Amino acid sequence: MKLFMRPSSVTFVPASLACAAACLFSVAHAQTQEEFELQNGRRFPAESVKATPGGFTATFTVGTSQQVLNFTAKEVARVSLREPKEVVEARVLIASEKPDKALDSLVKVEPALLPYQSIPDSWWLRATILRMDALSVLGKGKDAAALASSDVLSKLPPDSAALLKDFEKVVAPPSKDPTDKIDSLRNMTDRVIDPWVAARVWLEIGNTLATQGKMEEAIKAWLRVAVFFPAERDLAVRGTILAARGLQQIARAEDGIKLLEDYLSDHLASPYKETIQTEAAKLKPKSQKTPTAEAPKEPTETTK
Repeated sequence: MKLFMRPSSVTFVPASLACAAACLFSVAHAQTQEEFELQNGRRFPAESVKATPGGFTATFTVGTSQQVLNFTAKEVARVSLREPKEVVEARVLIASEKPDKALDSLVKVEPALLPYQSIPDSWWLRATILRMDALSVLGKGKDAAALASSDVLSKLPPDSAALLKDFEKVVAPPSKDPTDKIDSLRNMTDRVIDPWVAARVWLEIGNTLATQGKMEEAIKAWLRVAVFFPAERDLAVRGTILAARGLQQIARAEDGIKLLEDYLSDHLASPYKETIQTEAAKLKPKSQKTPTAEAPKEPTETTK
């Protein structure tokens, strides 16, 4: 029995071509100029812009004179900046099941990102979503949801506020009837266009189904993350690991091991190699433990 079927519309390319494409993308990404673009169309190189208590200051040269322009975050239409290394670290640490260390990484960069809060799709928004995700994995769903307070939402651009509000529903603990949360999450899959959040929604659908004992449905939801959102590498690996654990719970540990091994063979340079290898070792017969009734889900806050 196959674990999943790949859509016939998906085109597969040789590994060499895929690698070449990835390299070209990396070079292009590295050459992308970091800049600020204002609502009036003016652009400034990121290195010429500094955050100030009231917004930002751009220093530039016109002829032989140096000029300064002050502007607020609300005057910014777009910012093109590289992802902060602390945010990258947080993604990897959450997927490596070290959410507490992910929070430590985020603490280091959050003060520097705060001035960007009112800028559309800023790294502040991404860091906040990752903080909510890490807290959820630690079983602190209520604390995670509280970060999307009305006060915070009022300071954000409309699209950013809507995305954070949606993510609040993802990390919030389910009501007495988990079916309500599943229905809400499934409705979100039809309208959320952000790929990372969309993938996280499916991961949460799997987590919630697992708490209901619907393991086969949960496995399908987790696998959906890996199959349809491969670019979201941190979530794809989380979905793969959870699916492998789920397969063990339904007496298909060998399929779970193969799933993990296939992931490694398809992602030779994955930053999650050690995490996957450790998980595969746990599932192998020599180290198998007696199955328990506990669902292989990420921790969620227990109802008090």
